Amino acid sequence: MTLTSAIRTATNALANSSRQVATISQNISGVGNSDYVRRDAQVVSTSYGQTVYVNRQVDQTLSEALGVANSGKAYQQVLNNYFGQLANVLDTDGDQSPSALLGSLGDAIDLAAANPSNAVALESVAERARDIAQAISSAYSQILALKQDADKAAGGSVDQINDLLASIREINDQIVQGTKVGRDVLDAMDQRDALVSKLSQEIGISVVARADNDIAIYTSSGLTLFDKIPRSVEFVETGVFDATTAGNALYIDGVPATGPDAVLPITDGKLAGYIQARDELFTGQQNRLDELARGLVETFAEHDQTGGGKPDLAGLFTWSGGPSVPASGTLETGIALSLKLNPALDFSAGGDITLLRDGGINGDADYVSNTTGAISFSDRLLDLGAGISQSRSFDLSVGLGSTGGLDSFVDSFVGAFEQARSDASNKLAYQTELQARLQESLQSETGANLDYEMSKLLEVQKAYQASAKMIAAVDELFDTLLKAVG
Repeated sequence: MTLTSAIRTATNALANSSRQVATISQNISGVGNSDYVRRDAQVVSTSYGQTVYVNRQVDQTLSEALGVANSGKAYQQVLNNYFGQLANVLDTDGDQSPSALLGSLGDAIDLAAANPSNAVALESVAERARDIAQAISSAYSQILALKQDADKAAGGSVDQINDLLASIREINDQIVQGTKVGRDVLDAMDQRDALVSKLSQEIGISVVARADNDIAIYTSSGLTLFDKIPRSVEFVETGVFDATTAGNALYIDGVPATGPDAVLPITDGKLAGYIQARDELFTGQQNRLDELARGLVETFAEHDQTGGGKPDLAGLFTWSGGPSVPASGTLETGIALSLKLNPALDFSAGGDITLLRDGGINGDADYVSNTTGAISFSDRLLDLGAGISQSRSFDLSVGLGSTGGLDSFVDSFVGAFEQARSDASNKLAYQTELQARLQESLQSETGANLDYEMSKLLEVQKAYQASAKMIAAVDELFDTLLKAVG
């Protein structure tokens, strides 16, 4: 080896060591940053000598699994949050729960039946009926407000998705163009990965890597979100919800991604959670409240006492369609909003509370049970109390069985809600643990570790020192040679 080639080799080695040190320093600065992917600077021999290639330590399998976990966790967080709000609305553990209120009403009826001449006891029945009617109506209104909140949140999520897709396009173009001309695009790829990670929280996605470090992004169900350019994600907020309002569908690239027409519906991420809550969770609770309200009107209706076959009429409870009683076992959408104490029994507004004991609440003598006007008459009150447990039909579509007493329906209502709430909480706990473990594994595999980087730095420093000693030795030889020539 000539002195010239020796100095060239040593100088090249110094340059390579400097590049490695710079990479290690960058890794050290990325310690603790979950969006940073460790760089690996490897010395590679080529036909032109040794050079340093810097690569990102990507684990595609773990990255994809973490993206799925991010979407699943975000979806469950949305549902779990709404379950918590619904629990407050329904007061499932408190004295304003449907079970507690119906129990209080039944107790009041039993007390009144034991002393039918006591106006205060009869008034207590009316007050308990007013309480449960107001609680059901109020809960229904609050659920409609939650529905509107979920719809608005879905609109915000769509805006976020479109913004992220626009940002991904901008940086993806930089990466592809930079890769083609050999420019360092590693930092840009970190930035793109961070944007993709945020996107996965809004909507479940699948990422496909392509030539020149290009990517395409699809929903986890297969709809295209990004392929060279962002695809349109469209959603029109509904605004105000009433009992029959159906929220608008989500469209991705012109294809329905939610609703009955969706062939490839989205199922993960915040956006899916918002729409799931709006269309299924809240609508399901609305239907159950409606069926409970309908059951109350039916259970406490008054009947033709003459045997003439006249239809039942609203008794203790009435609604906007009163005095008719809604069909048995058939959901009456929106009835919960208008459920109320029958004004004919509202003693605080001039009603006659004794009609509860005697019958004929709607002014028809054929419905009077106490035909003698006896103040000790208790048969009708006893029938009302027994009616709470009497088997009747309920709409099977609300998911609480098709037959049973009103009390068993209410118990099923509360029990089914609490079971669903518990399931949602358990699923969130699982998704949170899964996401944390995958994040830890990915960070371990691809993130920067200070101890490891410091050990690599020591190795590079030794190589640097060896190259420096070689240069010093060659320099000394040159000086000796020049002195000898001089």
